[in-house]
Amino acid sequence: MQIKELAKKYNLGKDDFWELARGSTKKWIILHSAVEKIATMEGIIFDVPKVYIDEDHTAVMMIGKARLGDIETWTTGEASPNNCKNPHFVAMSEKRLRGRLTLKLIEAYQYGIYSEDEADAFRRTNA
Repeated sequence: MQIKELAKKYNLGKDDFWELARGSTKKWIILHSAVEKIATMEGIIFDVPKVYIDEDHTAVMMIGKARLGDIETWTTGEASPNNCKNPHFVAMSEKRLRGRLTLKLIEAYQYGIYSEDEADAFRRTNA
């Protein structure tokens, strides 16, 4: 699924995603709100994740599963000062988990489509 097909299928507008170009590498970055819209439209069911927090509360990892029809997948979401400028590590870990699960279930990664929550490097600087 290319970005145009994804946009049409989920009724996304030009403000829901943007292109990140670094050298010869190009990725489409989709906003968290658009990922949540996709999850809702598809009827993705998220299980309650297992949450791991380090003893000084500066690193959070969530492991979770989600289902889309008969397809089930699992992944992680993590946040710490090493990979996240946002100090709300629990919230960022959850956003990364839900975004990754959604994009895996709709097979978006194979087409270079990523959630803005994947990495601080995926934040739009000219918005």
